Amino acid sequence: MLGVRVPALRQIAREIAKESNWRNFLEASRGHELYELRLLHGMVLGGAKCEANEKIAMIDAFLPCIDNWAICDGTVSSIKPGKTDAEPLFEYACACAESDIEFRKRFGLILLMSRFHDEKHIARTMEIYRRFKHDGYYARMGAAWGLATLWLSDREGCLGILRKNLWDEWTHNKAIQKLCESRRISDADKTLARSLTRGKAETK
Repeated sequence: MLGVRVPALRQIAREIAKESNWRNFLEASRGHELYELRLLHGMVLGGAKCEANEKIAMIDAFLPCIDNWAICDGTVSSIKPGKTDAEPLFEYACACAESDIEFRKRFGLILLMSRFHDEKHIARTMEIYRRFKHDGYYARMGAAWGLATLWLSDREGCLGILRKNLWDEWTHNKAIQKLCESRRISDADKTLARSLTRGKAETK
């Protein structure tokens, strides 16, 4: 499994998730020391077809095994909420985003940013982002990336976070950097964001 590229892992994950014994794979691979197997576990878990309560319980059991951003975000990218599990997953994402545990918090923030920025959920998603506080590098990076992405769904809400200085200076400035790196943000908005940079903090 060493050195398997992500597109190949995604294809393998789709194949496993279609099999009747995908639960056996998850049971055997949870917490495995090989990076690729842990990433594959997250991808299969995200794409598995099952009741919301079962999926959330399996995600909750897997989150303590996540120790890097790639497995965290790779798992999130495989989760595609449907009509029956969207609301339970939304509530679970909100709870994770309020956690003090770094990768649990990042998982929640990225899941909210990527799957719950629609009209029905954006207000609560933005409220959770407004309350963001954490010292962990990967949690702060997740918040910064999330704000830059959510700008397209709630520009005024994101501006409010920056204008009111709701975040620590490093995360605040990192979010502005991410906004300025985005190809989907207008030049005028990038100029506006830069004007809100705080202090002389390193933003690279």
